[in-house]
Amino acid sequence: MNCHRNQTAVTVPSFDSRLYMLCFLPAIILLVFTPNLKYLAPLSLAANLAMCTSLVLIYFFCFTNIPNHINLPKVGHAKDYPLFFGTAIFAFEGIGVVLPLENKMQNPQSFNMVLYLGMGIVTFLYISLGTIGYITFGEAIGGSVTLNLPNCWMYQIVKLLYCFGIYITFALQFYVPAAILIPAVLSRFSERWELTVDLLIRTALVVFT
Repeated sequence: MNCHRNQTAVTVPSFDSRLYMLCFLPAIILLVFTPNLKYLAPLSLAANLAMCTSLVLIYFFCFTNIPNHINLPKVGHAKDYPLFFGTAIFAFEGIGVVLPLENKMQNPQSFNMVLYLGMGIVTFLYISLGTIGYITFGEAIGGSVTLNLPNCWMYQIVKLLYCFGIYITFALQFYVPAAILIPAVLSRFSERWELTVDLLIRTALVVFT
């Protein structure tokens, strides 16, 4: 399966997406049993590396497939503006992790620089990738640019890397609601039941979401 020879991956019948979710459920439950952000840091680094690799491949495909004649509307339809603003806000949904991260830092006084730099890089990536993706695929662009990538081995790996990155970062997003809800519930139980109740609550929250 070689992208340069235009050989594509063979499409085979797939399971229902809910069965895939069920298969991944035990792995996600085990992931959220991690109690401390310190232990999630190496996993977060691995997820970031996987997503960076995916981004490089997506940029490469887009830049090498820009059409010769670009004739795209410069302004979108008014009915699409609510979706745009909703998507833009959702893109920064990780903002809820900012305060817990600052609280766990050894040098919280340097957090502002880290935050501004990180958010600046993320904003640049969103704007640049959205722009180049729209120029490349036009109005046929999917809800995720990965849906427009060819079905060859290299770009299937892009999707797998993104899946891995999202899987790992689920634990980071989970940390905030767990830190709020679990202590309030544990206060009602004796110390010998705390670990059992903690794990049960984490499992229930993952199953619920």
